[in-house]
Amino acid sequence: MSKKLETAGGRLFGLDVDLVNLRKEVYDGQTRNPDMEFGTGEEDAFRRDATVNALFYNLKKQQVVDLTGRGLEDLDAKIMRTPLDPMQTFMDDPLRVLRLIRVGSKLGFSIDPEAASCMRNAQIHRALDTIITRDRVGAELTKMMASSNPEAAFKCIFDFHLYAPIFVGLDAKLLQTLGQQFPFPGVKSSSPWPTTWPRAYELLAHVLHGQSNLSLLIAADGSTDSLWTMAAYSPLAGLRHRLLKETVQEAVASIKTTAKVTQLLESSLRNFDSIRKIVADVTCSNENCYSRSACGMAIRSWGATWATQVAYVMLSEAVYDDAEYETGAGHDAESSRDAHARKTAWDKYSAFADFIFHHNLRNAHYLGPLLNGREIQELFGLKGGGKYLKDVMDKLVEWQFGNEDATKEQCEAWLLQQRDWLGVPQTV
Repeated sequence: MSKKLETAGGRLFGLDVDLVNLRKEVYDGQTRNPDMEFGTGEEDAFRRDATVNALFYNLKKQQVVDLTGRGLEDLDAKIMRTPLDPMQTFMDDPLRVLRLIRVGSKLGFSIDPEAASCMRNAQIHRALDTIITRDRVGAELTKMMASSNPEAAFKCIFDFHLYAPIFVGLDAKLLQTLGQQFPFPGVKSSSPWPTTWPRAYELLAHVLHGQSNLSLLIAADGSTDSLWTMAAYSPLAGLRHRLLKETVQEAVASIKTTAKVTQLLESSLRNFDSIRKIVADVTCSNENCYSRSACGMAIRSWGATWATQVAYVMLSEAVYDDAEYETGAGHDAESSRDAHARKTAWDKYSAFADFIFHHNLRNAHYLGPLLNGREIQELFGLKGGGKYLKDVMDKLVEWQFGNEDATKEQCEAWLLQQRDWLGVPQTV
């Protein structure tokens, strides 16, 4: 933005208010960052992203002023439309594609068909990918994911074939590798890519809007934008064995996410197979097939963000579920397969969440040994530590998971009784 036309911000009657001059944009053809100059009301209105965002209010006459001639009509019809030709509007500033999606999804407005057609244009995709800096893309996505309806925003991204230019990058090595994972056999090649990604964001929306144990477990653990970022990158799970670090690096670079989210994605991929196995074991048909101790120790190994990691695995399993792909084709067949994949993931992970609540394991990652290292050494009459000490402390925590109400004295008695089994040396 031009420094000579800076915005003044403040709060008025509890609302955030920006004070600006009327402006016009001047493009020199060499950059997508226009010079901002003083302009007329019409010039200011027609430079905006959408007609509904170009309405003025005349304080003196106390009237809404619609200089584009379409703003009030589009507001009434709940339509996001560009004031000028959408192709030129998006080429002037490709970020407007994301802004229309963000505002439209937040307000529950639909995208004008002509604008939607341009959003699917490969030239616009290339401009968005190469011209707009990744931190600006990330800033728009953060606002989308923090809004009241991220699902609608993600649906637009999918429908307009924007997943690759936004979340991966059209020239990224990751894209070619990831492309080998999709589409699954049986899905029409004309479908937007990644073909089964909608399962993830639809399932997450369903979970977050519910009141089940699964909903409570996932919603309580992470921030909403972290969960939606996990949904965005659920298709990456197929690359965890070969290219884990490279996958994380390229993915987070595409939207300039925070170090916290970067670590969360890496942990989710690194612990993916462990989480999936534990969930499968816990939810097997025999309700006694898995112990509280084993589950608690696994959660402890996953770390403080374990519940969000579990959410990531759940969403990725839904995306990669091809068990019900049949020879049939058409929209109804695809919808049936998608619904089955979502339900399968929902049922399995709901059962896991019920197990967590039933056995009071939500805070399992916080559980530590009731005896510290010095106390254990003194208990066994040893003066030094060593590898045995960590093994003993881990086994003690595992025993505590199976004995929730154990006291310190009971821990000491158990350790002395199990000294040989624990491999505690006689001297150190």
